Amino acid sequence: MAYEEYPRSQFPDTIDNFDNMQDITSSLVDAMVSYQTAITNKDFATAANVIANNPDLLKVLINADRINSLQDAVKAIEKYYLENVEDMVTHIAQNTIGINDSATGDDKKTNAYSAEKTEYLSGITLAANITINITDWNSDLEYIYTNSSILADDEIQLYFADASKLNASKAFIYVKSDTGAGNFILKANKIPKSALVINEIRLVRR
Repeated sequence: MAYEEYPRSQFPDTIDNFDNMQDITSSLVDAMVSYQTAITNKDFATAANVIANNPDLLKVLINADRINSLQDAVKAIEKYYLENVEDMVTHIAQNTIGINDSATGDDKKTNAYSAEKTEYLSGITLAANITINITDWNSDLEYIYTNSSILADDEIQLYFADASKLNASKAFIYVKSDTGAGNFILKANKIPKSALVINEIRLVRR
């Protein structure tokens, strides 16, 4: 997938393998003098011929081809970062960490849950600001809250408003277990003296 607009670079198909620059050596001095003389005399054909016969001169000279090759390489990297890196990082993050909501065995050690599964397990706010009036308690001293989101194995967590905590504790209210899906039941040892306010009802998936 090398970019056609940057023909001197092979990135991102492969890493560019440009020749390293080097200091001039004694074996190249005569060729360098011939090249510089030809340039001074504006004899560009001879200068090109000197390079053709002494290709190692290109490792000494900084010319347009060398600069253009470097520019193509830099532009290819910039284009790749601009167009591909965000998606690539997202893909790596999801697959290296391992977002898998159904991991088993050793896979659990390197697995991460999706945000949806994390919310599902860590606790879901079922309702807020619920008022339980005295008349809402039945003859068995029970209050039944119905919600289709509740599963049979869900753990119910209640957070009473500060003003209701004392009366709730005096009534010895607790959540009955194993009441099935679709509802939970609060059981009291006696009817609370006043209406109770629940700030939040949360459920935790088991």
